[in-house]
Amino acid sequence: MGRFIRRSPPHTIPFGAERFLAAFEGFEGGFAIGAGVIAGMSFASVSREILIMTAVVSIIVNGFNSASVKYSSEHYMDELDGREERNPFRDYFLPSLIQFISYFAISFISIIPFLLLSNLPHAIAYSCAITVVILLISGYYRAAILGMPRWRDAFEIALLGSGIILVGLISGWIIHVALKA
Repeated sequence: MGRFIRRSPPHTIPFGAERFLAAFEGFEGGFAIGAGVIAGMSFASVSREILIMTAVVSIIVNGFNSASVKYSSEHYMDELDGREERNPFRDYFLPSLIQFISYFAISFISIIPFLLLSNLPHAIAYSCAITVVILLISGYYRAAILGMPRWRDAFEIALLGSGIILVGLISGWIIHVALKA
């Protein structure tokens, strides 16, 4: 007897699969990186303004880098496969732009606690906590739309985001200790 492969039924994905996934890649990547940079910089004896400025510059540069990688990897893979699309603007540039905008927009949520709270350690803790909760919600929502296991994907995205924040925190601590030595 032959083996049967169970396929999930087709899904109606808002804005098309490529643009939808680009938005979520921007949400999930940008959000965690912004909080990770803030967590890492928390060991530096810098002003709130320098901390926010560093986070904003990091968000912009990382967002642009992420969008550039998306554009080039999609384009070059299609070139290699001989499936290059006829409309590079629609098929490569727009998903990359959507990823950059979502990365940029969602990452600024991680800065809001710094604008509302005067206690810097509390603002850092809230920024990281808000990031993980929103990543959990984002993973759940994306999985629901794609017909995937919701909680598994939600916890996976939240765990990966927590890892990015932890890497930022540990990197900042290591640099702080090295500079003090």
